[in-house]
Amino acid sequence: MERTTRKRYTRAEVPESVAKLMPADLLEEALTLEPGELTTYNRAHTYSVRNQMLLRSQGVREPVASYEGWRAFNRHVIKGAKGKYIYRPITVKSEEIDENTGEPKKFTKFKPVKGAFAYSDTEGEPLPEIEHPTWSKERALGALAIREVAFEDVSANMQGYSYERNIAISPLARYPMKTTIHELGHVCLLHTTKEAHADYLEHRGIKEFQAESTAYIVMNELDMRDQFDPAESRAYIRNWLRDEKPSDQAISQVFKASDEILRAGMPEGEKEDE
Repeated sequence: MERTTRKRYTRAEVPESVAKLMPADLLEEALTLEPGELTTYNRAHTYSVRNQMLLRSQGVREPVASYEGWRAFNRHVIKGAKGKYIYRPITVKSEEIDENTGEPKKFTKFKPVKGAFAYSDTEGEPLPEIEHPTWSKERALGALAIREVAFEDVSANMQGYSYERNIAISPLARYPMKTTIHELGHVCLLHTTKEAHADYLEHRGIKEFQAESTAYIVMNELDMRDQFDPAESRAYIRNWLRDEKPSDQAISQVFKASDEILRAGMPEGEKEDE
């Protein structure tokens, strides 16, 4: 992606309450350093809307992939597990003859086959439990009045989602801690209220930039760069932002949300020290 020259936000421009926690250099790094590749979001086949509806009609509310597709997640299908129906294209010969070749014409139709398996049909290592010496996810959720709910989506590529004051993290999330912070960011940035839904859809690029930038800053401040891929995170930010320049207000909101999340997860005695 082509690099662009952007304004440098100095510490003097960051609100005093967050200057110690959120160095503006981190945001500048996210916006200017070389991005990586978005490999996290294409590890599995993306099913069509028609197939997603078919899967849901079978009661599926968890990630699905093909028998072979689960290998990308270091999981394997349990012996005896029954596949879920999906529509697959098949080539069929017609009775009509092609005038040019003299062969029967061929056409494609879709046939339901048991070609997908749900997460619960598989075995493998669960997501690792990640603990930080001072910051606690449970403490942050409580302080922010946010609930973590069950993940209910058939996409194996979706890392997580949020709505109102709820977050859901996929059992296949590649970087569960970073995804958690990203979704907390959406909530703290007020992207998930019913009133904000239309604005989120209209300005989704800026909203995703804000949530991922919040995660980028928080993960760095917690010294957890080994728990996510900073280069891919930068690619995510740039992919959504494209050539749009975030406003000063959008930047300020990122700093505020980052500070709020960091403080929410700290022990009471350390919040004032920060």
